[in-house]
Amino acid sequence: MFRLAMASPSRNPLTSSSHARRRGLAASLAGAAGALALGLTLFATSTAYAGEIKVGTAALAVDGDGKLTDAGRGAAKDEIPSQPGEEVWIVHLWAKLDKGAPGGLNIEFYGKLPDGKSYLAYSVAEEGYDGGKYLSLELELEGSKGFNKNKTYAIEITQQDDKGKDFKLASGKVTLGWTPAPAAPAGEGGDEEGKEPEADSAAQDALDTLSGGDAGGGGGEGGPPPVEPTKKGCAVDSDAGGTLGVLVLLALGVTWPRRRQAR
Repeated sequence: MFRLAMASPSRNPLTSSSHARRRGLAASLAGAAGALALGLTLFATSTAYAGEIKVGTAALAVDGDGKLTDAGRGAAKDEIPSQPGEEVWIVHLWAKLDKGAPGGLNIEFYGKLPDGKSYLAYSVAEEGYDGGKYLSLELELEGSKGFNKNKTYAIEITQQDDKGKDFKLASGKVTLGWTPAPAAPAGEGGDEEGKEPEADSAAQDALDTLSGGDAGGGGGEGGPPPVEPTKKGCAVDSDAGGTLGVLVLLALGVTWPRRRQAR
């Protein structure tokens, strides 16, 4: 019997090189995909646990744990109106904090300059934070504290770690609107004939009292006011004091030259 010996096919060097390149490309793509997946995971994690700030004109509704309810989220505002005619804004703030620790917090408001640069407009410390995940508080912002009407401010809640480095727990923004003062009702500040307001009338009455009343005199019949009898002692009434002073001056003016002549 004859055995047929079959020669093994020789390896093509071009084919081997092509397979190697494909394997290298697949490994590179797998590495890039893994890095991308890790980055997306980290981004999703940071987004899911990032803190947020909401503001309202009244306290926002929360549940028993302090979490914002659907009603509270619906009542949140982008703009807070001022008190009528005043640069004063009452802001009710709710925040979900990202990994806060018990201790002090800083609530910071940042504005923008005309050139677009950010600046710290106002900062307030909130002591006694218990490290909870949620925070609710009321703030009174005023023009005297650096706030301007019809401006938008970024809000950041920060905390210092053991090394003194600030890190951000939550962020948000608020626009401070303007509410004009209500118009004065007709008749206030003077009637239709142009009379002075009550305050001015009271001031004029005080001046009239000091000057002895109206043009006709201080009494009800146009005469001088009644003078009470002077009691014994040093007290004198104002009219008598004025008359006595005049008489003393006249007496000094008359007697002084005579004394000089007597010398």
